[in-house]
Parts: sequence; structure tokens; C-alpha cells
Amino acid sequence: MSTAIAGAVPIAVHVLGGGVWIGAMVFSVFILHPRAERFFTRATEFEDFIFSVVHGARYKVLAGIAAIVASGVALALAYRDTAAPWSWLVAVKVALLLISLALFLHVSFTLWPRRVFAREDELPAVRRRFWWIGVVMIVCNTANMGLGVLARVLRG
Repeated sequence: MSTAIAGAVPIAVHVLGGGVWIGAMVFSVFILHPRAERFFTRATEFEDFIFSVVHGARYKVLAGIAAIVASGVALALAYRDTAAPWSWLVAVKVALLLISLALFLHVSFTLWPRRVFAREDELPAVRRRFWWIGVVMIVCNTANMGLGVLARVLRG
């Protein structure tokens, strides 16, 4: 029984971590930002609000990504299969995760500072870039989760 529970922990961490990441991004990109923006007359007021909401989240998200990576490594090692389809799926999953991580780091350490110091007339372009990067990250993470399900089905 304890072996089964121990085996379920990395699966739970991996699936829940990925689901939380996707859910938080979908909420932020498609619900929070568009709805909240309607309550502010000036773009800078909206920016102040968004900065307050997301302040301190960067390292929590990075910790979540680290948990997803660690649990993914544990799962890949525990259930490794030399069959070509499974190996390719895992390789694609790793590539998608690296793309999402690179985009998150770009947003966190390049675009947020740019957004903080943007003039009001520069904000629409910066926000569009945030939106598109968010959508790409959602697509990568959703595809990653779908490939994880497919890998599990192929493994039998």
C-alpha cells in the first residue's frame, strides 16, 4: 500500500502542478486582465493594480515549475520505456516545458521591468506582447499535459 502511495505522489505533484499553472495563466490572461482593466480610467492605474496583484508571485511560480520538473524526472525514471513513441513524447514534453520556462523568465526579468518603466503610450504594445506570450505558454503547457496523458495511454 505505501509503495502505491509513494508512486502516486510524483503523479499528483506533476498533474496538479501543471493544472494549477495552466489554470492560473488562463485566469490571468483571459479573465483577470480584461475584466480588471475596465475598472480603471487611466492605464497607469490599471498597471498599479496588476503590479499589486502579481507582486511576489515570480518565485512561487518558479518553485511550482521546479516541482513539475522534479516530479517529471521522477516519473520519467520510474516509468521509462525504450519504445520510440514514448521516448519521443517525453522529449517533446521536455522541449515544451523549456519553451514555457524560457518565456516565463523572459516575461519576469525582461518584460515586467519594461512594463514598469513604460510610458503610457507604450503600454498597449507591451500588454499585447504579454498577452501573446501568455497564450503561447498556455498552448505549450496544455499540449504538454495532453502529451502526458498520451504517454500514459501508450505505456498501457
